[in-house]
Amino acid sequence: MDNNLKKRSRSFAKNSKKHNYWKWAFIILLALILGSSLFLVQQLTGKNVEQQQVSQSTKNLGKHTSVDVQLNKKQLNAVMNYYLTRQQRNKKLKYKFYVDQAAILVGTTKILGKNVSFSLYTEPTVTSDGNILLYAKSVAIGTLNAPPGFILNYIKNNYRLGKWVTIDSKAKTIRLNLSQIKGFHGVTVRAKKIDLSNNNFLFKVNIPLK
Repeated sequence: MDNNLKKRSRSFAKNSKKHNYWKWAFIILLALILGSSLFLVQQLTGKNVEQQQVSQSTKNLGKHTSVDVQLNKKQLNAVMNYYLTRQQRNKKLKYKFYVDQAAILVGTTKILGKNVSFSLYTEPTVTSDGNILLYAKSVAIGTLNAPPGFILNYIKNNYRLGKWVTIDSKAKTIRLNLSQIKGFHGVTVRAKKIDLSNNNFLFKVNIPLK
């Protein structure tokens, strides 16, 4: 009996040691897996030096940025008339804008029930708030010359031009409120320089970043 008991005790002790070995091996393996997983997640979600620099620099950009855009007469005419074409869909008054030796508005309207073409010759200046003021120097209706105030007053009273165009028939001026024009994603434009003689037109484009 004693010999059998001793044999069983030895066998149990051996099995216990084997069980402990497997237990610790499992714990060590689990720790390695968890440690490797945490390291991998940290590497994937962390940022390297370049990424941190980019993140910090973009954080300090602010709410908007701006860029200066310089155009010549051909480019300005293309941009203005592209916008006017889009704005005048389904409207009775049709007009185009050309810059040459003067800033010219050429359009068609109805007077006494008949379509009449007109050409309005203006002198452009930049206002302190970045808008454009056109001073009407002369107007041709068909082949006839007419007082600028007459055609301006007629257009003002008979057509809705939108917030971006303001007419003062007494002062013979047309104000182009560029600040009222909202582009893609809130982009706005301010005029900085208009130089007809040197074919130089400078605008500031404001781009929101948030």
